[in-house]
Amino acid sequence: MLEEILASNERFVNEQHPPTIGHAPRKHTAVVTCMDCRLVEMFEPALGLKRGDVVELRTAGATISMPEREQGGNDLIRSLAGAIYLLGVREVVVVGHTQCGLSHVNPDVVIASMQALGVDPQQLIEREGLGDVDGLVRWIGAFSDVHINVKETVQAIRTSPYLPKIPVHGAVIDINTGKLELVEHGN
Repeated sequence: MLEEILASNERFVNEQHPPTIGHAPRKHTAVVTCMDCRLVEMFEPALGLKRGDVVELRTAGATISMPEREQGGNDLIRSLAGAIYLLGVREVVVVGHTQCGLSHVNPDVVIASMQALGVDPQQLIEREGLGDVDGLVRWIGAFSDVHINVKETVQAIRTSPYLPKIPVHGAVIDINTGKLELVEHGN
């Protein structure tokens, strides 16, 4: 795969000449969404976004795992703090999606996959103080309802002691049609 990436990059550099733009987002907005590969080449056009419009942050499930929500200082919050304090972001939109892989995590599959790749799940559970397999699933960020997860992530961002009080919205995008459903409007 690396060779494909390098070859594609060589073609891109030879054929494309993107304009130089500033690093601050033109729309003063950060969009938090999922890392799901099905969103590639669909997400930005569905939201009407162009290069340089927003800061885009991708996490598994567009979420903050349950243990990290309680701590308040996690990678997503730190990234949003940088975007707000250094890049002028003044609004956040959290966008989950239908059929998210984290919305139906099977603990047995997680454990089997970890073991097959040489990682001892029990050691991780003990090291991180997760308690049991359910704690491991929560640590990964699993959830059962994307709408509830988006609302909870919005709330975690709104109540973070590290971030100012700015509008934080939540939406769910249909992975097949690109239709956006507003689930939380942050005035």
